[in-house]
Amino acid sequence: MRLSRPAAAIAALTACLAGAAPVRAVPPAGPVPAARSVTSQGHRSVGSLPPGTPVRVEPLADGLRPDGAGRAWVLDHVSTSWNGHRTVVSGTLALPRGSAPPGGWPVVSFGHGLSGLADGCAPSVTGPSAWERVVRETLVRAGFAIAVTDYQGVGTPGPGIVGTGTTDARTMADIVRAARRTAPVSRDWESLGYSIGAQASLFAGSSIGSYAPELRHVGSIAMAPPTQWTGWMSGLRASGPSTTPVPAAVVYLSDVLARVHPDRYRVEDWFTARGMAFADRAQSVCIDRMAEDLAGVTFRDLVKDPEAFTGKLVEMVAELEVPVRRFPRPVYIAHGTDDVLPVALSELTARQLAAAGTDVTFVPVPGADHITLLPRVAPDVLAWTLFSST
Repeated sequence: MRLSRPAAAIAALTACLAGAAPVRAVPPAGPVPAARSVTSQGHRSVGSLPPGTPVRVEPLADGLRPDGAGRAWVLDHVSTSWNGHRTVVSGTLALPRGSAPPGGWPVVSFGHGLSGLADGCAPSVTGPSAWERVVRETLVRAGFAIAVTDYQGVGTPGPGIVGTGTTDARTMADIVRAARRTAPVSRDWESLGYSIGAQASLFAGSSIGSYAPELRHVGSIAMAPPTQWTGWMSGLRASGPSTTPVPAAVVYLSDVLARVHPDRYRVEDWFTARGMAFADRAQSVCIDRMAEDLAGVTFRDLVKDPEAFTGKLVEMVAELEVPVRRFPRPVYIAHGTDDVLPVALSELTARQLAAAGTDVTFVPVPGADHITLLPRVAPDVLAWTLFSST
């Protein structure tokens, strides 16, 4: 593992960036084509369609278009649900300005952070957070197509299911497939994610080649990934969680676990009456509002037995762990030292992957937290890009 230490690492990456030219010049954008419906039945009867088939392609509203982008679309596409069935996932695709290079624009599939499980929380509806926008715009100005999936059920019919790493990674690959059926983009793609999207990016690095063999995944960049779930939850349980404030993500995680494993986990078995009021809103309230409403709420308020509940989570989250094996392509992991997600967990994951034979670079970013990390590292993602790897 290459362990990139704070000041020297950032300075070196900045120096590399300063000497790097954009992928290509970017002349003015051409006109956006008229909206088109790829299938007359829209989101119905997708069971026979292969993953990556576009089912809705419409121009992206100007307010959602990244600055510096050329043509851009809302791109609903077929993907594979957590239970193996075909489903439709929404998303967006933005191209750089000008004409594509030979072979098409290289694609960065961006896994966004958790925004909520409701349709109205989808970034294709709301646009990206300010801190995610800066990374996307840095990349599109440098000549990369940016594909952003909304995750299963967030923006399309059905319940939102977010955080199951294999499923989220598949949606990241399938929007690249859909992009190739929509615009001149390359088969070469990089997964780049933030927070829960960073987990998806790492899952993509693990084994996505067997799911989408016609694409060429060049590597994974993970910014502030949640990893070591079992150890994290075990630590929470050991510290006595009764008076600990409840993160909004726990309410969403509980909802997803209940839908994916109804035989092993039922929300009503664990949550108090007050907790159920929050649980009932998991599929309708976005994360900013949920976090605001949870202010001052502790695990003792939310669940009947905090220690038993966190013990149950330890049991349930094992499947969320990033696989520890030799990844076929390189990996970058960046994490702020002041993040509420402990930086030590990302470093441990990086060391485990390196020990398994993965080409890993770990970059701790001094003083950055979960929000300020992305603006801090936005210029560096160009130096980290893995498209030149063979």
